[in-house]
Amino acid sequence: MITKDNLLQVVESNHRLLPGVLSKVEETKETNLLFRYKPVEMIKHYLMQEANVILFPSSFPNYGGMVTYRNHRFYIHINTAQPRVYENFVWVHEYYHFKYEQSKIKNAAIQTFFEDSVLNEHERQANLFAAELLVDGRLLRDLFQQMTHTLRHRPLVDWVLHLIPIFEVPFKVIVIKLLQDGLIQEEEALGLIDYDYQKQLPDDFDHSILQPTLVIKLDDLDEMLKDPAITSGLRESDLASIRNRASTLQQQIREERDRYD
Repeated sequence: MITKDNLLQVVESNHRLLPGVLSKVEETKETNLLFRYKPVEMIKHYLMQEANVILFPSSFPNYGGMVTYRNHRFYIHINTAQPRVYENFVWVHEYYHFKYEQSKIKNAAIQTFFEDSVLNEHERQANLFAAELLVDGRLLRDLFQQMTHTLRHRPLVDWVLHLIPIFEVPFKVIVIKLLQDGLIQEEEALGLIDYDYQKQLPDDFDHSILQPTLVIKLDDLDEMLKDPAITSGLRESDLASIRNRASTLQQQIREERDRYD
C-alpha cells in the first residue's frame, strides 16, 4: 500500500522508469484511436479477444487481478468487487503484463498478482503504465490550472476529488501523478496520500464511480474446466462441485448487485 512513508520512494522510482513506460504508452495510443480516447473499453475488448478473461468478485479486499499461463493459454482474472475506479486501473495494469511481458509469464519468470504492490519493479512499471495511459498529463495540468479559479476557496483535497470522476482512477493515482508532474509540492502530497476521502466526500461528488460493478463472466471458466491439463486427477463429482459452487456464488452476487440498483 502506498502511504506517506513510501510515497516519495514511489515517485522517485516512477521518474526512473518513466522514459521506458512512456514509449509503451505512446505505442499503445498509436495502435488504435480508441486506446487514446476510450482506453479502458478498448483494453477490455482487446483482452477479451486475445485471452481467456474471467470476471468475478473476490472477497479479498487488496486483490485486483492476475495474469497466468496454463497449457498454452493466457488466463486473466479481474476482481469486480472493487470500486469501479480501481477495476479500471487493474484492467490497464493487467493489459501491460499481458502485452509486454508474455514471454516472462510463459516462463513463470514473474508473477502478475495485483495487490497494490509498491516498489516491486515489474508491478511498478505496470502501475505507472496504467496511470500514464489513463491520466493524460496535459489535460491534468489544464484542469488543475482551471481549479485555481473555480475551486480556489475549497481545500486541495476537493480539487483531487473532482479529478476522480474525470479520469475515473483511484484517489492515490491522482495524488501521485500531481506530485510526479510538479503540480503539487511534496508536503502537500504527503498530507493528501493517507486522507480517508471516502468518509468525507463533498456533496457534489458522484458516488457511483466508487461502487463495484460486480460483473460476472465465467464462460472461460467452463473452457478452463474442459482442459485436461487443469482437471487431470479430478473426479466428475469434483468438477460438479466446482460448477455448483460457481453457480451459487453467481446467484449470491446477483442478489448483492440488485441492492445497488
